[in-house]
Amino acid sequence: MTYVIGHKNPDTDSICSAIGYAAFKNAMNAGSAQAARAGELNPETTFVLEHFGLPVPEYLESAADKDLILVDHNEVAQAVDDVNDARILEILDHHKIGDIQTAEPIYFRAMPIGCTATIVYLCFKENDLTPDAATAGGLCSAILSDTLAFRSPTCTPLDQEAAEALAKIAGIEDIQAYAKQMFKAGSELAGKSPKEILYMDFKKFTAGSTTYGVGQVTSMDEDELAELSKTMTSYMNESFSEHGVDMLFLLLTNILEESSELVVAGEGAEETAKKAFTSAEADRLYLKGVVSRKKQVVPPLTEVLS
Repeated sequence: MTYVIGHKNPDTDSICSAIGYAAFKNAMNAGSAQAARAGELNPETTFVLEHFGLPVPEYLESAADKDLILVDHNEVAQAVDDVNDARILEILDHHKIGDIQTAEPIYFRAMPIGCTATIVYLCFKENDLTPDAATAGGLCSAILSDTLAFRSPTCTPLDQEAAEALAKIAGIEDIQAYAKQMFKAGSELAGKSPKEILYMDFKKFTAGSTTYGVGQVTSMDEDELAELSKTMTSYMNESFSEHGVDMLFLLLTNILEESSELVVAGEGAEETAKKAFTSAEADRLYLKGVVSRKKQVVPPLTEVLS
């Protein structure tokens, strides 16, 4: 059995790309592939799977002695536990090249596009295959999620073409209307603890000798985000030592305004952010036009810290 698995604290791309690529490998008769997950689903992903009738991937607690295909990540800090004791067979990703190492050459496909699900779609297309309607719906949802329905600067024409083609297969008649429905489901934060909110979409990175974590919450409700800023600022400072990083950042993204507020914790975190984001307002870290963690947040933070 080969497990296709995304990163810890999985988002919609991490889960749906695993489902989609496992389906592709099985359609190619390339052994027995199964989608897996390295953490709990967030509300948006739960909505997507239920909407299209897709099964929740198996939770993989440890990767030791297992055959893996990694999707949507290639860094040890983001990977399933014991990834260094697994056999990594392939990697599909759209992020910067990280620190995963393998004993032998592997198929590694990394593209500077908006979503790993776009790469999965290309695998189907290049081999004259078509995903079933449910899988296509999941892949389309992942692209809409990662590109904020084509609003993110990470979005490429290839992503939009893939999403539109997948929408037709899935029977999604109005992409933007569906995206709003999906985003609304994903931003329902009532009843969630600050810790659950922080880890809904959270990744760890290393720059120089510094390990830092970046979470992101997206919403279309300005008042919800304003209240969240107060709650999360207090929580992140009080609980900082629990998170195993030197600095902690949380991006509160307003989808409609296409801007974000950055909440920080940890020694030197605020100074680092102000150096990284010279356009930040003096009284708060409000970043106009910033919506992408991958393209607009991690690179400048990494540059300052390296």
